[in-house]
Amino acid sequence: MGIGLLALINQWLGFFSVRNQARGRIYSIVGFIANFYLLYVGVRLIINRQIWGIVFLLAFVVLLYFSVLNMIYYFTDKTVKWDISPLIDHFLGGDKAEEEAALKTVPANGLYRRDQVLGTVIVSSLEEQENLSNLYQRMLQAKLIEQNYGHFSRSQIKRYLLAHETISANYPGTLLPYFDLKYVPSGLLIYGGMNQFSARPIGVIVKVGLSDAMTALQGYQLSLASVVIHGGQGRQLDPTHSKIVAVSLANYITAEVAYKKREI
Repeated sequence: MGIGLLALINQWLGFFSVRNQARGRIYSIVGFIANFYLLYVGVRLIINRQIWGIVFLLAFVVLLYFSVLNMIYYFTDKTVKWDISPLIDHFLGGDKAEEEAALKTVPANGLYRRDQVLGTVIVSSLEEQENLSNLYQRMLQAKLIEQNYGHFSRSQIKRYLLAHETISANYPGTLLPYFDLKYVPSGLLIYGGMNQFSARPIGVIVKVGLSDAMTALQGYQLSLASVVIHGGQGRQLDPTHSKIVAVSLANYITAEVAYKKREI
């Protein structure tokens, strides 16, 4: 009964543009109600002295537990101490799957080993910040940005926020469709856009690794390995009630630079 009803609702929802949150709420309500059919069957079997009634009752208790967790997850911002979902996720390899999903994005500028790239420090002027915000909106409209918080569960988001101030909806960030590096007196200027023709300045690299950008440029050939955009819709913990609340975050970029020692 329950599975058939869920399949029917899933087919019905397929005709509409229903967001995952709303779909999850509908499934949670239907699953919660349909679960009581197991209770009814179990009680009837026990009345008729059938041992299978105990199995149905145990299944009802287990499914009721997960149904309640779903209701808490989809209808509130709370987490509970008795949620074993993270343990199940870890046992099934969920964290590893998330890491692999994050690594499947291939930069257009090529692939480099971790020992071939360095982190950077980037500063953006007001004009460059505005260019970055406009680019983020265009990427949103083109559906290039996933806003699923890295497929984290509500409890995983809360654990992340206990160690970090905020989390972006597009965590761990979105690779820019196009990016390029140009040399200017103030440092290494990053251009980014939907393509080469729409690219605009979005930030200046002032440090490569621990070195000043221009100092690093004297001894090494430098090339942008990746430019990732962050920010936009996000979440943080309300310090008063320890609840997860929605926030709007400023857009910013992180970049890695590939390097090769200059030949004398």
